[in-house]
Amino acid sequence: MHIPKHLARWSVITAAAGMSACTLFQQTPYQPYSAWGGGGYSETEVQPGLFLVRFTGNESTTPGRAADLALLRAADICLQRGKGYLRVGGLATKAVQSGYVPGATTSTVIPTGPDSPPVVTVTTLPPTMLYSPESGIAVTCTEGNQEGAWDANYLARAIRTRYSIT
Repeated sequence: MHIPKHLARWSVITAAAGMSACTLFQQTPYQPYSAWGGGGYSETEVQPGLFLVRFTGNESTTPGRAADLALLRAADICLQRGKGYLRVGGLATKAVQSGYVPGATTSTVIPTGPDSPPVVTVTTLPPTMLYSPESGIAVTCTEGNQEGAWDANYLARAIRTRYSIT
């Protein structure tokens, strides 16, 4: 069976668009950062016990979820180090450009008769910029409940419950 080239090309484009749409409609899960996985968390220990934690979401992730998952990662880091509390400084969430969907123009030609010109309809869609939320936070892990410290166990449990994360 022979498939014309233009149909084969469109089937590949349609399949690629379908796979992209699947990731667009699901919010980024709580996972280590992966460009192919649609984002996730990352951290850097910039001084002993001081971490910069970041969570990058995809286009479907809300800014609130990105901030919460950055806080969850911060709590997990402290708990993994045997520290029950954390001090949070400078939580910030911003929108970063993460993609671009080019505009499209389609034309429809409807014949009206042998002696009449056809009706031509042209539809143009503008390009779309895609934005993703990115939250960053500075965190210090502490052992005791110092003034201004947050309970890491309580914070982690509350966020996991809210988003049904196991």
